[in-house]
Amino acid sequence: MTPLAYTGLGLDRAPAVRRDPLRLAAMLADPRAAAVPLWRDLSLVAGEPPRAGVVAGPDARRLLGAGLEPVFLGLAEAGRPVFAVDISAMEAGEAGPDLGGGTRFVALRACGPLLPGGDSGLLGYARAVLLWHRRQRFCGACGGPTASAEGGLLRRCADPACDAQYHPRIDPVVIMLVEDDGRVLLHRQHPWPPGMWSVPAGFVEPGETLVEAVIREVREETGVAVGDVRYVTSQPWPFPSSLMMAFTARAVGGRLTPDPHEVADAAWFGRAELADFDDRHRHSGEGRFLAHPGTVARLLLDRWLAGGMSAIG
Repeated sequence: MTPLAYTGLGLDRAPAVRRDPLRLAAMLADPRAAAVPLWRDLSLVAGEPPRAGVVAGPDARRLLGAGLEPVFLGLAEAGRPVFAVDISAMEAGEAGPDLGGGTRFVALRACGPLLPGGDSGLLGYARAVLLWHRRQRFCGACGGPTASAEGGLLRRCADPACDAQYHPRIDPVVIMLVEDDGRVLLHRQHPWPPGMWSVPAGFVEPGETLVEAVIREVREETGVAVGDVRYVTSQPWPFPSSLMMAFTARAVGGRLTPDPHEVADAAWFGRAELADFDDRHRHSGEGRFLAHPGTVARLLLDRWLAGGMSAIG
């Protein structure tokens, strides 16, 4: 099975370094420092098949100097410092700045599952934290400007009288494979491409546990009541800043009545019906296909197809 995308970062996040301004400054001045750039909403990849685009040497120095508040991601092999940097202010065409070396800027959502696990994890981490910085320029308490601190994993209000602190935002999402008598519950969201089906998912609301969120989301979207909720795994989802927490559950009642405000459609599918779903339909515009390999939704479905609920946990 395809490994989960956006995992396996492979960096030492080095918390002691990011809390020490002198060591951080030395890391930023280190000639070995590498830059992971984000241009507007696009990430840098290199080669074919694609790998994460990591800029080194003088080009990295140029980007780190031109970008907004570089974020210290961590230490790579031999203590090499790695920074994320937002270079959206650089003038370029629609394809982004030309950084040479066979690199190009792409939408990470489209290419992330094609990257090796650690590479997608690196680009996902850089994207999520830089977009958070872009959206947290002002204090939510007093409206004043904020400044980056602790290597970029904190923003602090610049007004000492306020001194509000902000950490990178993560939105919790539950995603669940629901089974009933050898069938799984799939749905379609309104914005999805024609033919795409996946398992239900939704944001966790204030004042509820993860299990309560699973039960509520399934009932709200489909009318199905579930129980026997069990945690499986999780996946960072940097679009822009979610954490997908995967569960299995069993239908215990209710009638399938999709809410048209929540979903475009919902239905039960058995293994024989899922055999007709084909990833090649993703680009053909015909037929049905499942969530992309590398997503936690697809992992749940592939494991279920391989051996039922016992194969998932």
